[in-house]
Amino acid sequence: MWCLSFLLAAILCLAEILQEARASPLPMGECTVDASDRTLNIIAITDMDMDKESRTSPEGYTWRALTRKGQLFVKDELAKLEVTWDLSSDQNLTTHLNMKGRAMEMSDLVKFNGHLLSPDDKTGMIFEIEDKKVAIPWLFLNSGPGNTTSGMKAEWMTLKDDQLYVGGHGMAYRNKKGEIFSTDAMWIKIISHDGVVKSVDWTDVYDKIAQAAGATSPGYLTHEAVQWSEIHKRWFFLPRKYSTEIYNDELDEIRGTNLLITADESMGDIQVVKIGELTHPDRGYSAFDFVPGTCDGVILALKSMEHGGSTESYITALDTDGKVLLEDQRLDGDLKFEGLYFL
Repeated sequence: MWCLSFLLAAILCLAEILQEARASPLPMGECTVDASDRTLNIIAITDMDMDKESRTSPEGYTWRALTRKGQLFVKDELAKLEVTWDLSSDQNLTTHLNMKGRAMEMSDLVKFNGHLLSPDDKTGMIFEIEDKKVAIPWLFLNSGPGNTTSGMKAEWMTLKDDQLYVGGHGMAYRNKKGEIFSTDAMWIKIISHDGVVKSVDWTDVYDKIAQAAGATSPGYLTHEAVQWSEIHKRWFFLPRKYSTEIYNDELDEIRGTNLLITADESMGDIQVVKIGELTHPDRGYSAFDFVPGTCDGVILALKSMEHGGSTESYITALDTDGKVLLEDQRLDGDLKFEGLYFL
């Protein structure tokens, strides 16, 4: 009788362990880090905003973005990272499609459906970026809940559950009196392989992320660098701007952050990590990607600077504990790069 009871208890215990194992995220121990010296190819893309160089000619009806290729060198068991850029690889991508004289303000890069995609945050169009000089329109995204006529101001893209997630700044827009006039940027899009678009209200997600960082309304966080990690089963945010005060055009230019925020899928566990010292508040994160072979433990990121009429871009690297592995390194030219992808 005692043996039977012991056997039954053992079976129930084993069943509980198996159930917990199925429900738990992939343990990091099951992912092997590649610590070898290696070289990885990268590509970046610009968002020129209203820059006069965004047109191929002042009178023309052709708008452009620029792609640039480079290499990331991983050395000394991930302790040393170096980036070089090939300026001879600079290539214009053009389109005639525009919104009130603006276009090709590309905000991110991701591969989906076998195509490298980039969203134009002015027209709301997602383009296929092929190995040619013309960007091919793939899918139009309208703003907010999906019943508007204006294009979505898409700022970030990531893959989750075999679908494409596209999001914006994640803040409510206010007028000069501080009154909210639009919450469209609080909505994201989830896109299937067939191009079916679902509009999802992410207000609760964005609010919880901002609250965890201490930027509650009328303060704000703005987001341009967001990724989902299938390995960690967590969302990763590198906010572009951080403020505990209401939005101000001039002050916003120097409200960059040094924060890495991660959250589980339910947003029940949110962690905020500081990345070094905030020595250049005029620089904010505009895109990032996990370095392949690091089990999503190392991040390569772009920063943008728009201050006093000047524009600059930087590349940096860090681990998910907030340790800086590559100090800000400026990209040649006065261009704003906002999309980054490992080829």
